[in-house]
Amino acid sequence: MTNPDIERRALALYERLSERPRTPRYRERLLARESQAVLARVAALERGGARGSAAMPTELAADTVAAATQPPPSQAGAFALTDLLGEGGMGQVWKGARNDGLFEQVCAVKLVHPHLARLAGGRFAEERRILARLEHPNIARLIDGGVLESGAPYLVMEFVDGRPIDAVAQALEVRARVDLFLQAADAVQFAHERLIVHADLKPSNMLVDAAGRVKLLDFGIARLLGEEHDGGALPMTRDYASPARLGGAAPVVADDVFALGLVLRGLIAGGGADADLTAVANKARAVDEPGRYGSVAALIADLRRWREGFPVEAQPQGTAYRARKFVDRHRLGVAMTAAAILALSLTSVVATVSYVRAERARAEARARFDDVRGTARYLLFDLSDRLERQPQSLALRAEVARVSQSYLDRLAGAEEAPAAVRLESAQGLLRLAERQGKPGRANLGQAEQAKRNLSKAYDLARAMPGPDGRRLAAQVRLDQARLAATVDNDLPTGERMIADARSLIFDAAAPLRDLEGGWFQELSNLRQWQGRYAEAIAAARRGLAAPAPADPRDAAVRQAGLEDLLAEGLYYSGRPDLAEAPYRARVSLLEAALRRWPSDPQIMRQLPRARWALGTTLLELERPAQALPILQTAAAEGRARAAFARADTDAARSAGVSANAVAQTLAALGRRDEAIQVLSRGAEERRLLWRALPTETMRARDYAITLSMLADVEAMDGRLSEACAHYDQVEQAFADLRRAGRATALDDDSTLKMSRAHRAQRCG
Repeated sequence: MTNPDIERRALALYERLSERPRTPRYRERLLARESQAVLARVAALERGGARGSAAMPTELAADTVAAATQPPPSQAGAFALTDLLGEGGMGQVWKGARNDGLFEQVCAVKLVHPHLARLAGGRFAEERRILARLEHPNIARLIDGGVLESGAPYLVMEFVDGRPIDAVAQALEVRARVDLFLQAADAVQFAHERLIVHADLKPSNMLVDAAGRVKLLDFGIARLLGEEHDGGALPMTRDYASPARLGGAAPVVADDVFALGLVLRGLIAGGGADADLTAVANKARAVDEPGRYGSVAALIADLRRWREGFPVEAQPQGTAYRARKFVDRHRLGVAMTAAAILALSLTSVVATVSYVRAERARAEARARFDDVRGTARYLLFDLSDRLERQPQSLALRAEVARVSQSYLDRLAGAEEAPAAVRLESAQGLLRLAERQGKPGRANLGQAEQAKRNLSKAYDLARAMPGPDGRRLAAQVRLDQARLAATVDNDLPTGERMIADARSLIFDAAAPLRDLEGGWFQELSNLRQWQGRYAEAIAAARRGLAAPAPADPRDAAVRQAGLEDLLAEGLYYSGRPDLAEAPYRARVSLLEAALRRWPSDPQIMRQLPRARWALGTTLLELERPAQALPILQTAAAEGRARAAFARADTDAARSAGVSANAVAQTLAALGRRDEAIQVLSRGAEERRLLWRALPTETMRARDYAITLSMLADVEAMDGRLSEACAHYDQVEQAFADLRRAGRATALDDDSTLKMSRAHRAQRCG
């Protein structure tokens, strides 16, 4: 491995370790296969990081800035500092030349004044993570980074040999100025789509090279959307700061829109800008945030409308204005037919105005499509998938869902939107609902939001003619049935959803064959909750015989789910011996799927649960020695998933369930003291979780199940008084569920039934 390779690898590892401090097991696993050279460089980076880590925002509030007294270094890492390019309150930017003999390279090196390194705090590592995610032709890229001997951090950036955008624009016509500005705006929108704000946009951060390409500089003070302001001084350039920033607020998208409006107004000044272009700049830099464009994408869309001669959103949309824009776009044709137009009747005039209105509606629909579609798709179908594979990402996933919701609400509310936009809006709402609250996959625990979005998606889908709308409506109904049965225990609603989905899927003229297996899967799930196990078993078998989805990953997940439902039906109908085979089939399917898709979060989440089901079935069949290694593997996988996302209550719940099963197995093998300790701790944790959110049925059920297990082990160990008290508490928990209308037949036939039988046997 060459030195540059070592440096890149070490930097990547350092960032990953910085995200999860004080986790020795993670560190050991991450560094296990690295070379000594890489390990040595990681150690050096960590020593430097301990001395100080900070980014170099361009400016800081005047009362926090002191004059630098120490001379600048001559070297930063592998780069010699040759020429001072600029200086601000936070530090300096130097031209650097690589001098380690490996290869020639010119760059820009950002230094923080040593006496300000403490104020910058953790921004150094944050800036490096942000810049590493911004690969765009109009954004200067990150090359390297480190910490000087003085403890001051530095960043090595792509060197841009160019001039500020306002200096270049002076010699250009107004349309060429706008074209330059659009390059910079596209780069800012790219960052916003990744939930990153720039927070210091100004002409000196927008350089134009000799080829006319704009490069956006200095994301050093960028903040991830949703990050809370810690009360410290926030760097800014006051001449381009919004009123909210000047008032001390943390930077958000609206502040970048404001700064872009100021830049645009400066670029077009004296360049022959018309009233429409001036109105666009004024709307972007409106003092009141509601008066601004809602996003940079909306600003870009209005500028493109201006370039094509269409009415701009920044102007009042009167009939005369729209007609004038129409005439401007079609000046030659209008001139040739002027005489004929004068002779038109009133009806013809009305028709012409109607045509203008229709054209405007089409233009607005196209602009809305361009404005929202790309961002919504990126957030829901790209970024969300990637975040599910990232540790401790629940908060950011929730923020992505919140931002996605605003985009989708705009799309769904556009009555004049074309059919493609309406279809994509409904698909986006379905996808968002899955991430918010669909059982069986990683979700945010936002069941109510999920139900609202599913209802919106269904209304949109049913309004669409043809098979696309019918297919989407059927998928929505299946998800609604799952939520109704599994989360709300609202079995009548689940029954209605299943019936609706059946009429859509099993249409005699055009059946949706690939959805038939999914319908049988949800029918089996519903029948399980209703206690109709024979029907649940039959539905699962019908689903296994139905056509599989074309996507191999979806086919594997569905087959594993149907094997689970088949096994569950057999188990709860009193045949655990017959349930063993489908439980084992599910484990094998998921293990094979995980080998093929090793980072798939849904498969990783389902496999521990499948092992738990198989292990507890073996325990029921009085084969604890066989059950123990399976359950221990499930518990270890569950703990790993819970550590991966500590804020994910569902992952924590699954880990707790597996731990209970291990304790129960240990008790069966004679290790009762240890089992009682584990179950006592688990019961108290689940009681607190339930009392914190008493409307969540699953939390109450988890508490009762753990108590019942604890009572069983206590009784086995001869602690009858404690056991009988805990059996009484199980009865009380289910009584609370019945009073709330949330008890089910499955409860009566499983945990409560066994608890009552054991209580009668052991407590009289």
